[in-house]
Amino acid sequence: MPPRRRDVTREIAIEPLAHHHAESLFDAVDTSRSTLRAWLPWVDATRAVDDSRAFIDSAMQEWQAGTAMHFAILWRGELAGACGFNRIVASRRMAALGYWLSHDVTGHGIITACVRELLTLGFDELGLHRVELHCGEHNLRSRAVAERLGFTEEGRLRECEWINEEPVTHVVYGILAHEAR
Repeated sequence: MPPRRRDVTREIAIEPLAHHHAESLFDAVDTSRSTLRAWLPWVDATRAVDDSRAFIDSAMQEWQAGTAMHFAILWRGELAGACGFNRIVASRRMAALGYWLSHDVTGHGIITACVRELLTLGFDELGLHRVELHCGEHNLRSRAVAERLGFTEEGRLRECEWINEEPVTHVVYGILAHEAR
C-alpha cells in the first residue's frame, strides 16, 4: 500500500510519519512527557528534535521493509500523537499496534477512532487475520480503548518491561478479522 493520508473523521486524520513531522512530533512528546513516561519507555530518551528525526528515519525504513507502519495523528490539522502497526509479520498475517496522544487532546475519542481506522486498514487492505495490543495493566485508558473496540483480553506478560526503574506487567489483547466486522 502506498503511503497516504487517511481521513478518519472531519477532525481526525492519520498520515505516514515523514521528515516534516519531526518538530511537531518532538513538541507533542515534550509537552506530554510527564504523562507519557508512565507508560512508554522511549520518552526519556527523546530529548531533542534529532531524536524524533531518528525515529522517523527508522519508521520510514520499517514501512519500506513491510515490518511496520507508523502514522502521525492529526487533530484539527495539528499533530496530536502517533499510532500504527509497530510490528507486522506478514507470514503470520498478524500485526501489533500501538498509539499515544498528547495530554492536552485526550478525551475526544481520537485514539478510539484511529485504532478503528487501523483495524480497517489491517483487515481490509493488508489482509491481516489478527491484531494485538499490549498495554500496561494499570493503563486503564489504553485498556478501555481495546475493550471498547471488541478486543479480547488474552493474558498477561508478567513484569515484561521496565519503565522508570519499575517492572510493568502487560495485558495482551487480540482481535481477529471476523470479530472486527
